[in-house]
Amino acid sequence: MLRNYAFIIAIAHMRGVSFKPKGEDNFSSGDIKTYGGIYAATAADFAAELGCDPQKFITKVHESDIEPLTAVGNEEEPEKYSLSFERDKFEELRALF
Repeated sequence: MLRNYAFIIAIAHMRGVSFKPKGEDNFSSGDIKTYGGIYAATAADFAAELGCDPQKFITKVHESDIEPLTAVGNEEEPEKYSLSFERDKFEELRALF
């Protein structure tokens, strides 16, 4: 099962699709969703959680070596730019703030 899960994540990352289990709400709910060790939200929601503006959050992600599992949408519209991170990578990112 874990092997299948890793394969799905790899495919999602290569295709640039968002990671969201079937039947779950969209990421635009105003908070960070967690799915079995995956943190997913819009850039605007991650920024609100970390106490910064969305553009600063996006810039920090680009400047770090922390690679999102997925990044879908337009960076110029942070409320529509969805990202996901593994739990440990999100904690590394949190430490940058």
